Amino acid sequence: MTSIVFGEQKLMDNKLRSFISVNISNETLLERIMDIQNALDYTAAKIKKIKPENIHFTLRFLGNTSESKLALIKKELEKASFNPFRIIIEGVGVFPKVNKPRIIWVGVTHNAPQFVELKEQIDNGLKNLGYDKDRKFIPHATIARVRYIKKKELLKQNITHLSERMIGEMEIYQFSMMISTLTPDGPIYKKLWSISSS
Repeated sequence: MTSIVFGEQKLMDNKLRSFISVNISNETLLERIMDIQNALDYTAAKIKKIKPENIHFTLRFLGNTSESKLALIKKELEKASFNPFRIIIEGVGVFPKVNKPRIIWVGVTHNAPQFVELKEQIDNGLKNLGYDKDRKFIPHATIARVRYIKKKELLKQNITHLSERMIGEMEIYQFSMMISTLTPDGPIYKKLWSISSS
């Protein structure tokens, strides 16, 4: 088994469940998102809320990745060049469709093109390491997962009512490599490293 030097820490070449994200750490934004989550309690649906500390914008899910590969990814993505930019988090939507929701998310309505450009830089860097092209990127942060719906129309009305809800502004100045550990109580996320704007 190969060992590598990663920052100041020596790591064994194990597989880690990983993803690249922009994390939401602003407490005011998270409180407003929690208000939306609480509003979903009145939709006659069984919904699993995402813990506030786990809410983020996923830029790329990598899955099980060796620690040596993560070091190569860091080196490649350090080439990304972007200026800080502000986004407006606004509106609630669902995937895959409103009549059959599985994922409930909050979206981005301002500077989404800059978000997409950052995503493209990351994808291009990963392409140099042999990764396939990712699916179309729609900036969003998952806030809940739908387990069971008793009254579809009630949930649909609630989502429609929240579809233009203003949550707030956020500055994006870095993205992070996150490690996910699955537990019976839900995933635990840990930041491995971050890359900041120019």
